[in-house]
Amino acid sequence: MVKGKIVSKTTKAVSRAAKKGKKGGTAVAAAEAVDAVTDNAYVQAGIGAAEGAALGAAVGGGIPGAVVGGLVGGTVGFLMADGERIIPCDMIAIPSYQYASMLAGREPTFQMLIKEGEVVKPILPTDFMESVAVVDMLDAVPTKRKLSKWQRYIKVKKNKIFFKGGKRKGQLNLKAMGKAYRRGNK
Repeated sequence: MVKGKIVSKTTKAVSRAAKKGKKGGTAVAAAEAVDAVTDNAYVQAGIGAAEGAALGAAVGGGIPGAVVGGLVGGTVGFLMADGERIIPCDMIAIPSYQYASMLAGREPTFQMLIKEGEVVKPILPTDFMESVAVVDMLDAVPTKRKLSKWQRYIKVKKNKIFFKGGKRKGQLNLKAMGKAYRRGNK
C-alpha cells in the first residue's frame, strides 16, 4: 500500500514538474513523495534512486547523469534506511515526551549532549526487553480450568429441558434444569 502511494505521488509530481518545464522539477517531485515513506530499506532505496536520477539528469546532462545519479541515490537510500547515523554537528537530545513542554518554555528534566561524529545506531533489545518478551510469551498460553459440576451437567444433551410452548418455545428452561440438577445431587 505504501509503495502504491509513493508511486502515485511520484508520478503525479513528475507530471506536474514536466508540465512546468523546469529542469530540476523532477527532483522536487521525487522529494514530495518522501512523506509517505516508512523505514523500509527497499522503499528508501527506490526513493533515493528516483531523486538521484532526477538530480543526475539535471546536473550531469541527460541519460548518463540520470543513470549515475540513480545508482548513487539508490545506494545511499538503502544504506541510510535503518543503519548507523553519524551526527553531523553537536546536538542536544531530549526525551520525546518532553518536547511539547520544552516548546512551551520549560526545561526538560533530562538532556544529553551528542558530539559531532558520534554514531547513533538502531535500537537493539536490552536484556530487560528480552526478559519481558519471554515472560509475555509464557503468560500468553492460557491454562484451561476444570468445568464445575453444573457446567458438566448442562453440557450433557439428555439433561437439557426446553420450553414446549409460549414465547420462549425452544429455549432452555434453566429453572427446571436447576431443580432436576439439585434433586439428582441429593
